[in-house]
Amino acid sequence: MGLHTTVRTGSAEPSSWYVDKRIFGKFFEMNGRDTYPGIIEDCIANGSFENWFSKRKKDGTNLPWMMRTEIMYRDTPLTPGLAYPWEPAGSTDGAFEQRDGGVHGKQGQKRFQRVKIGEGTGRQGIMQRITLADERTLEYCLRFYARASGAVTRLYTAIEDKAGATFAESSIVLGEQWKRYEVKLTLPRATEFRYKDSPFGEYRLSLTADADGPGWFDLDWVMLASGDAVEEIYNPTTIELLKQYRVTTLRWGGNYANEYNWKDGIGPWEQRCVRDNQNWGGLEPNYFGTNEFLRFCRIVGAEPLLNVGFSYDLPPELAADWVEYVNGDETTPMGRLRAEHGYPEPWGVKLWQVGNESYGDYQFGYTNSIDFSRRIQTYYSMMKQVDPGITIIMAGADPMYVDYSEIPGEPPIWNRRMFETAGPDYIDGLDIHQYTRGIRDEGLRRDWLAANQADPVFYNQVLVSYPTQYEANIIELKELAERYGFNPLILEIGEWNLEPETESGWPKAEYETMAHACYVSSMLNAFIRQGDAVKYAYQRDNTLYYRAYPVDMRPVNPGNDTSRLYAEPFLREDTRWRHLPLDAEGSAFAMPQTWVRIRPMDDVPHVDAAAVISERGDEIILFLANRDLRDAHTVRLQGDWDGEQAEALLLLQYSDSPFLIHAQWDRRTGYHLNESALEITSAGYAEFVMPAGSVARLHMRLEARRKKSGGAI
Repeated sequence: MGLHTTVRTGSAEPSSWYVDKRIFGKFFEMNGRDTYPGIIEDCIANGSFENWFSKRKKDGTNLPWMMRTEIMYRDTPLTPGLAYPWEPAGSTDGAFEQRDGGVHGKQGQKRFQRVKIGEGTGRQGIMQRITLADERTLEYCLRFYARASGAVTRLYTAIEDKAGATFAESSIVLGEQWKRYEVKLTLPRATEFRYKDSPFGEYRLSLTADADGPGWFDLDWVMLASGDAVEEIYNPTTIELLKQYRVTTLRWGGNYANEYNWKDGIGPWEQRCVRDNQNWGGLEPNYFGTNEFLRFCRIVGAEPLLNVGFSYDLPPELAADWVEYVNGDETTPMGRLRAEHGYPEPWGVKLWQVGNESYGDYQFGYTNSIDFSRRIQTYYSMMKQVDPGITIIMAGADPMYVDYSEIPGEPPIWNRRMFETAGPDYIDGLDIHQYTRGIRDEGLRRDWLAANQADPVFYNQVLVSYPTQYEANIIELKELAERYGFNPLILEIGEWNLEPETESGWPKAEYETMAHACYVSSMLNAFIRQGDAVKYAYQRDNTLYYRAYPVDMRPVNPGNDTSRLYAEPFLREDTRWRHLPLDAEGSAFAMPQTWVRIRPMDDVPHVDAAAVISERGDEIILFLANRDLRDAHTVRLQGDWDGEQAEALLLLQYSDSPFLIHAQWDRRTGYHLNESALEITSAGYAEFVMPAGSVARLHMRLEARRKKSGGAI
């Protein structure tokens, strides 16, 4: 007969509360190409020629310096005197100097690049390997400061292929004083080799000069943007994707928040300092500051959340000033400063957060729970004094992250200490995170298979189904908070995703698979069912911040289609949605202990279901995930309606295999998304088949029944 799951509606009352559309958010922070050019259209790294900050070694302890930088530039050689990751261009006889001064950045914190040219040596200069969104536009705008002396008078700017063949070139005459130049470069065609051969794609940008005698030229603040950048700075593809996939809110924060001084990112770009990115390596040019982020959110149509850093270097006075800068009118000192920067109207940001994973010793501002619970009270009071209408969420401890406990061998006490010491008077909500990874150690993974008589498919199924346990953790956290006066505790799931640790050659529920999409579906189901507490959620998924790099970049994955099919009903303006409890019966499995973050759990259902009902009672939407990664399941839906009173539309997302990789950038290939009408029998039930590792949205309209019953469900 196969595997069956029966889902029944109508046996329980809908929730008194509404599901919040802000559970369909995305998270990002300043680490690599997510922001540049993912959001801000700058295809150049280190265009201000500062000393590159290298955070950590990638593999082992004996690697040379250039191998310890960000993965994006891992095969770029280090040239004495030349700012990384720039490389020499043309003749190899040129000499390079990074000099203090220049025109970009704050005094005492800026450098520029000098290139010395020898007599009769041909063109010499610098270049950087890049990728360009040439599938969207062939027009590019290059901006830079330059000056020259000696026999150097002309600078050549070009976009070339990897071998140096020129695609687009322009030249300018340089003077002895710094001057800002703008050059238009037009490609003759789009590349056929994007994402191949190199972590940089096909292109490189070169700036070179030649001379009849010795001389030099200086460069500073080089930027290269696509000609179709929105408002001349924003990536149009990212804007399109965030809208297309119905992202409702954006969280700016993460580890970087705890080192970030918001005053570095205001005022004219030319005057902003370039900072070392202490958390992730590389440099932060601070182009994407407060006003740029909030303007970007407004263009996208997403509500912003701003994450205030927590450390002695980022005191509560600075946090309060940030609130005033963002929300104060022009009669306030910070509001007046914002107006001077070109934004006279207050932004009115309501969502704020203090700290990020502050329990972790890898964080700037890391401290213990008692100290954190006491000091956040000052942050809260000073920020609320500026704007009493804001919501301030405090950094909590992630449920089942037991390896971050303050007491070895004991569960985390962070949240309990916060509830005891700060309580509802100083906590509007709690930020918790969830990265589901499984077992990190290779030997322990193999031991796990043997101990549980399991195979790699089942191992992945445990990870994909973990949201069932995460929901139990949320319930336990709500119950704990209730004892301290929170009713209910408001939760922000500030970062979440599945990042499975597996063996080489194993199937893997990675981003590009429907197995991963099932995890996304189940997390959203948990948020819906716990919607009295879970009001905000931000998935860590960088695929929508478009940049054409083959390293650390993926095509838009199936999970984003999953999130979109969930979010679409909640963006309608004609209704709001309440949670509708379900009765479900079907096959289940026992989840074994999996490292320290997944505990044993019985009766984990293969098919996970959640439902919402419109406030008028005339529509029901069911969301389902078949987390069985081997077998299809027949789902039977039952309710007190019949085919004359209801109609149903089924949207089914599936693949030929739950582990099939979606690898194409320009079309959907690893999975299917089919819509069909579903027959409801006279006995009041409907059936459909969910393939292994699939997701479904079932939309039922009950207009006839609503008219007969006056809207009661």
